[in-house]
Amino acid sequence: MSEGYEYNLLTQELLLQGYTAEHYPDYVRIGNGRLGKSPLENSCGGFIYTKDYLEKKAFMSGCGLYVSWEKCINDIDYLEETFCFENDNVVFRCPWHKKNCEQNHPLLREDNFGFCACHMVSDYQYEKSAEYLENQADQKKKELFQKFKEQHKNCICKMHMSYNYEKQEWSLNYDPMRCRCEPGDYCTLKGRTLSEKSGNIYYDIKVSTIRKDDTFFAGEPVVTITRGKKFLQSKVSVDICEEIAKRNREDIFRKEWFNGYSMQALYDPDLKVEILNVRVAARLIRDKVQDLQDEKAGINVSYEADFAKANKKWKQKRKEKRLEQTKRKIVKKGWESLNDTEQRFMKKRLSVEQIEALQQEWVTANAHKDEAEQLTLNLYNNFRKDEFELNGKTKVKKNENIGSNR
Repeated sequence: MSEGYEYNLLTQELLLQGYTAEHYPDYVRIGNGRLGKSPLENSCGGFIYTKDYLEKKAFMSGCGLYVSWEKCINDIDYLEETFCFENDNVVFRCPWHKKNCEQNHPLLREDNFGFCACHMVSDYQYEKSAEYLENQADQKKKELFQKFKEQHKNCICKMHMSYNYEKQEWSLNYDPMRCRCEPGDYCTLKGRTLSEKSGNIYYDIKVSTIRKDDTFFAGEPVVTITRGKKFLQSKVSVDICEEIAKRNREDIFRKEWFNGYSMQALYDPDLKVEILNVRVAARLIRDKVQDLQDEKAGINVSYEADFAKANKKWKQKRKEKRLEQTKRKIVKKGWESLNDTEQRFMKKRLSVEQIEALQQEWVTANAHKDEAEQLTLNLYNNFRKDEFELNGKTKVKKNENIGSNR
């Protein structure tokens, strides 16, 4: 065994009994993820139980609660301890959500996940099992829900409700951001139909700082206002928009702050961010008079819609430029010269007929190129042949002259 590697308890017991990686019982198998020379040196700690074997077994917690193997959570590493079937300490979620239980594993007593360790047993009693308690708890949960519903005269919504298993009670915490009602739907909390008019939450963001450079204008205030920013990604009923604008104003600030200004504030202590003019509207309405007043006061005013439009136009130009470059590549080198990304890009933007036409241009150009190369080669060969014959005649004549002189 490699230095630093440790087998699980099951593997240690089987090795002591004389079993090897080539010979072992049929209720185990060798784990996956080989790490060393031996097959037993793997990420599972050696041998692991088969699924058929585990299906026939049950498990029991320290307090005597039975657990079926499906409820167990296997292979958890926590504080240098591995909780798994093979170490006989697999965990499950305690149905009582009890903390600091003295009958639990010492390492799991103070965890916040509600894990409880259990060991393998041969028999199983449903009346004393975690499954039985969970079913009872679910039944109790349903009964309490009906009671809560009657107390509030059906003016409740599960999207805004939560259940506390320890206290065994329901609570209603209305958050309009979690509402899934469409415009015109009936709202059980309000007891009426929502407005069919859809809209969004618009707001302006004002960013102030002090100019910091080596110019004559250093130290002067710099103020920018971006108008018409949208809080929601899509339109919803104006009734929901009004509730969000009333209850979730801090969420608007956090959205802007943590989307970039929090990092900027680390190196700019003079940075100040303000959310202004939060309003609900079906569409953006520009106040040109206010814009002129702000510009006269030295404030840079811009609109989020203009940024989005310019960005969309810039992206479109990039795609068109990329399309033309890829077209030229097909005509020059052929379709097969494109990589997978380029081929997907072209298939999305061109039809099969257009791609075949570009490919045909390459085939035609390539054929003409071959003909031109062949013609050039023939001319070169003829030139070399004529040169060779001319040189040969010159040498013969020269030799005749030498012979006559002798």
